[in-house]
Amino acid sequence: MSGADPVADERQAHREIRASESRLEFAMAGIFTILIAGTLYYVYQLFAPLVPATNLHIWASFTAFVTLVMAVTPIIFFIRRPTPEAIERYWSPFGKLVAILFDLSAAASVWLLLPFASEPLQLLMVIFYSAAISGQVISTAESIGTNVFAVLSIFGSAAIFFLQADSEYAGSVAGFLMAFGGLMIVVALILKQAIRSAIASRLAAERLSGELAVALEDAQHARDARTRFIAAASHDLRQPLQAAMLFFQQMRRHPDPARREEAAEGVTHGFAEANALLERMMEHLRIESGAVTVHREAVALAPLFAALADELRPAAMQAGLAIDAGPTPLWVQADPTLVTRILRNLMQNGIVHSRAAHLRLSATADGAQVRVVVADDGIGFDKGFAANAFDAYSQGGQGTGMGLGLAIARDLARLMGGELALDGSAKGARFVLTLPAARAIAPPSTAAATSEVDLTGTPILVIDDDRAGATALVNLLTLAGGDARAAHDAAEIAAIRDGSWRADVIVTDWHIGRELTGADAVTMLHAAWPDARVLVMTGDAAPATAQDIAATGWPLFIKPVDPAALGRAIAGF
Repeated sequence: MSGADPVADERQAHREIRASESRLEFAMAGIFTILIAGTLYYVYQLFAPLVPATNLHIWASFTAFVTLVMAVTPIIFFIRRPTPEAIERYWSPFGKLVAILFDLSAAASVWLLLPFASEPLQLLMVIFYSAAISGQVISTAESIGTNVFAVLSIFGSAAIFFLQADSEYAGSVAGFLMAFGGLMIVVALILKQAIRSAIASRLAAERLSGELAVALEDAQHARDARTRFIAAASHDLRQPLQAAMLFFQQMRRHPDPARREEAAEGVTHGFAEANALLERMMEHLRIESGAVTVHREAVALAPLFAALADELRPAAMQAGLAIDAGPTPLWVQADPTLVTRILRNLMQNGIVHSRAAHLRLSATADGAQVRVVVADDGIGFDKGFAANAFDAYSQGGQGTGMGLGLAIARDLARLMGGELALDGSAKGARFVLTLPAARAIAPPSTAAATSEVDLTGTPILVIDDDRAGATALVNLLTLAGGDARAAHDAAEIAAIRDGSWRADVIVTDWHIGRELTGADAVTMLHAAWPDARVLVMTGDAAPATAQDIAATGWPLFIKPVDPAALGRAIAGF
């Protein structure tokens, strides 16, 4: 670059990076089109005997045209090899236009096809819509507007259709569509933030010529990681959706009502797995941004082992595996929630992937440390896997998953001053979690340990500009016995502050309207309520936001929030 015009140089560098991103996106779009074409042909065959010819021909003709354009565009793109300027000016907008046409085609199917379908077939189409949205979000993550249009047009149309339908599952399906659509937008925001971070890093590297070689190597590593992330996320999101689709097939075809009910449970499980995958992705980003808060205390391992064994034993029995949680008098100095999360992840991996007959959970003292071992007698891992087992996106011998579980587990262990290692010499898989030892303390009373969270008399202020969400949370906290109230803007916060009522706990959103942040709201209140504890609950999973919240030291909850976990945090344990 000439350096004569820094603004022009920066603009050109931005074009180059976006051109590289566009080439990857066009390649993924071409692959995605192959899957779409097969699915659309299958849908045409399903509805041909059911839908009036006019409706079917209108939808099929428009969809075939859009699919053809989607298939031909990547081919022409890679034959012509356009310049970065041409990509920015013509190809990128055209790609967004094609995506919008596809979204309109899918949305049209809701009104032209679904009214003539049986309920199982309608639910099967929900799976196809979910897969289409997931594929579009992954292949066009940089275009938030296009992805929001896709969610509103497809999921919005389907949600309205099911809300008007008179069927047993209509309300549940409409609720899922709205919730899953919101999660897809969150994923798109996360991926776009990753793209922006990569671009910013590349521009800084160009300006710092003395560090150019190192910066380029880091940028390439980030690109490779993003590619693996997209590929793994695409694969893992398809897995539960595929399972749910097969269960819908069973619901459509099986004459036995009991089997259809089992299939409905399978569909629910598939959607739950998709939600868990999205949460794991966001947890990885929270760890990377330093937004995970650790609360260390003395933790008895015996009851923790017993609780995990009881929780996972049904799944283990279904997999033909026996869990042996050996009794132990040992205690560790750690965060009980994080220890449970680590051990649950390791045990679930063994149950799902090991093909073992036995899984053992044990602990031994090692000086000032305790070694917690999760071991199975299964197939183990590929040779040489131990060296990079805990790298993000690294996969074991089964070659499945995004490869984030072990990376997250190791990072959580290190946050508590411990370590997680894989014993590559052992038969099967043998993971060793090392944590600081702690002295045993008197256990809490049985009533306190087993009862539900009791917020009786606890004054709680909920701050959120989403009035419906704030009202729902206030009602839930009130049912738990809390004295909960809500504020939605600066005026309402000031009015409550200046009144006679006082809150012991503040649960605040981070973005309150366009101008106010959670930190601003707490600043307004802390002058009058200096001892009030603060919890932050937000739907913004961007690393920059997580870093801002982490700097405050307040516990962070990413929406959708587990009400039980929030209740425990409010209660102080």
